[in-house]
Parts: sequence; C-alpha cells; structure tokens
Amino acid sequence: MRNPRRLRLVLPVAVVLGLATFTGIAHAVQQGDPTDASFLSPTSDTGDGARSLADELARAGVTVDVRARSEPALAALGADGEATLFVTTPELVHPAYLRRFAGLPSRVRVVLVAPDPDVLDDARLGVRARGPRWTAAAPEPGCAAGPAGAAGPAAALRWQYEAIRRESVACYDGGLVELRSPGSGELTLVGAADPFRNDRAGEHGNRRLAVGLLSRAPRVVWLDLHEREPAPARSTPAPGSGTPDRTGEPDGSGEDGAPPGGERSGDQQPGDGQPRDAGDDRGAAAGNPLARAFPPGIWAALGLLVLAAVALAVASARRLGAPVAEPLPARVRAAETVRGLGGLYRRAGARGASLRTVQSAARARLIEHFDLPGETGVDDLAARVAAETGQPEDDVRHVLGGGVEDSDEELVRAATAVQELVRLVTGRQNRQHSDEGNLT
Repeated sequence: MRNPRRLRLVLPVAVVLGLATFTGIAHAVQQGDPTDASFLSPTSDTGDGARSLADELARAGVTVDVRARSEPALAALGADGEATLFVTTPELVHPAYLRRFAGLPSRVRVVLVAPDPDVLDDARLGVRARGPRWTAAAPEPGCAAGPAGAAGPAAALRWQYEAIRRESVACYDGGLVELRSPGSGELTLVGAADPFRNDRAGEHGNRRLAVGLLSRAPRVVWLDLHEREPAPARSTPAPGSGTPDRTGEPDGSGEDGAPPGGERSGDQQPGDGQPRDAGDDRGAAAGNPLARAFPPGIWAALGLLVLAAVALAVASARRLGAPVAEPLPARVRAAETVRGLGGLYRRAGARGASLRTVQSAARARLIEHFDLPGETGVDDLAARVAAETGQPEDDVRHVLGGGVEDSDEELVRAATAVQELVRLVTGRQNRQHSDEGNLT
C-alpha cells in the first residue's frame, strides 16, 4: 500500500473484523442448523446428531418411532397408551400443527427443543421467552423432582422461559419449563439443543436430563423434520379426540379453557392484538428480517468490537487526518534530522516529495539572494536566474520545478542539478562583489 498511514489505520480494524467474522462463523457451525439432515437426527453419528440418545433410549426399553412430518407423527401417537412426542425443530413445524401439539390428551407428553418466541406465539402457549444466550449455560436445576432434579446441572439455558397464564414448573433458571393444564398432556420446553446432541451428551448432566425427559413413557414419537412444513391439506381429528379441528384451529377452547370468541379465540395472537391468518408460515413474522436473523448478543458483540477497533486505531495512529507540525521534544543536530527525514522518505518511496523539498529550499534561497518578493513564482524566478547565468530559461525552470522519474538515480541527478544551480548563482554573485571590492 502506497500510504503507510492509511495502512496503520485500516489494518487494526480489518484484523478485528476478520476475527469477529471467523468467530461468528465458528459459532454458527457449532450451534448447528435445524435444516441439516443430521441435526438431532436419531440416525446421525455427527456431532449435532442424536444417535447416542436414541441408542440410550433403546437400551432403557423405550421404543423410538421416527417420523418425518407432523401429520404422520400425530397419527403414530394412536388412541391408546402413553407416549412422548419429541419435536427437535419446532421452528420448522407449521403453526396449525403446533396448536394441535399443545392440545394433545393427557396421556401424551410433548417435548419442544429450543422454541423461539415465534413458536410460542404460534402455539398459543402463553409463555414469554428471553434470549438467546451466545452459548448454553449449565446452572443448577433449582427443582428437586422430575428428570431435572435427577440429572443435576445441564446445559439447558440458552432460551429462558416464563409461563404467564398456565401452571408450570421451572428448572435451570427458566431454561426448562413444564406446562400443565387440566385435560391436556404435559408440555416441556427445553431452552437448548445441547443435552440431546452426540457431542454434548457427556458434558454436565446432559445425558441424564435427555434420557430422563424422553423415557417417562414406553414410546417416543421422534419428529425428525428438517424443512419448513406446509399447511395441512385437510382436517384430521387429533389423537384421542372425537371431533376434528378446523385445519389446525383449537377445537372448542384454547389451551387455558377460554371459550370461542373470547380473548384467545380465532386468529388473535396473544399479546400482539393484531389479527393473523392461521395458515401463514412463521417465516412471515413481523419485524426486520435482518435484525431477527441474529440474537441480540451478536449485535452487542459487534458494537463492542467496533469500539475496540476504533480505540486501537486511535492508540496506534495517535491522530486522524493530515499530519501537522509539532515542535521536537528535544534539540537534534541538523545532520541527524536530515538523515532521519531522508530515511523516512526513502522508506516511503516518496521520491517526488523529496525532490520538491530540495527545490523549495533552493527557490527560497534564490529569492532571498535576489531580494525578490516571497510569493515569486517559478517562472519569474527562472527568468531572473537565466538572465543572471546565461542558461536557457526552460532548463532552469525544469531544475527548479520539474518532476522526477521513479528511480533513485534520477532523484540523485535532479537534486544535484538543483544544488549546482544554487551554488552557481550564489557563487557568481559573491565573486562579483569580491571583484568590485578589489577595484575599489
């Protein structure tokens, strides 16, 4: 780069932004993508898969029934027998199915993995979510009974949940919440996918928590969904109910028993006060898509990194903008100053600036020698020097104001010509004064 000062200003910012980008990409890869076929899949041995959990459940005598869509999963729950519906990617489930999951009979337990606020609104659960954290934390359970109490600390706290209108039990500082309501099955919200992953199963009490949540019934219907689900094509009765629901609409009442036409009925979402089509996908949620694509912690981290980069640039460059003249902190010999400046010019490759410095000093010397005004231009000065020395005016003008080719040899020749011209003029004038004195 031809401007070292700009390099010193840009390089720290580029390094910090590069590190931030690398960190963000590495974090995204570590968190896993729900649309990947391996994510929490019971047949995947990769780090973000869940083959080890499925094998552990099989050894515990639990039957694992894998389904790729919500409709077959609901049908697999059947009419009799206890079962657990394990939803690994609730953000990809259509809202109509989410509401049906929330209204399943009491013999069915539902486990949702890391549902975000949009999922909770679509399911009409009456739960508030905060987060997500940059990584999942592993606090103490904070509840003595159930799988959490037996598992001990586990990495379940990335999203934090708070039930508003339903009876609930909260563990792990809200990272795990079990919702209970009369006539409906127990619904468990787990704030992170870490306890179910192959590469995180051995950390903390993750394995014990995951097995404990999914082994409370003799059968697990595992919804292995990895693409956004379309709307239901027809009305289907929910398992254990005698009447069909209207393409995913709540049958008769909401999850808190509110009658049709009340505050929670129809297409009214809790808390937003705006009508909403039940067939719309979650991808049409309101808000800035770019802002919603990343958690708030990402923006806070980027803001801090930008401030750190600016502070580092200021500390490195000391000032922003063009250089200004400053008095030297100590007295330095003229020869040392000349050698130092020459070294800086040479290191920067500033041959043109070096020659202009020499020419400027020469013009100042000649103007003073001829007692001319200080604002005398190169043309007028060249004419005066040519008349004094008899040299061609164009040659003198080139010596006093010309440029230099991009080579050290050309710079040396041009600087030598300037010095010889000054010596010629001042020496000639001095000799004239000496001769006049001798005649007198």
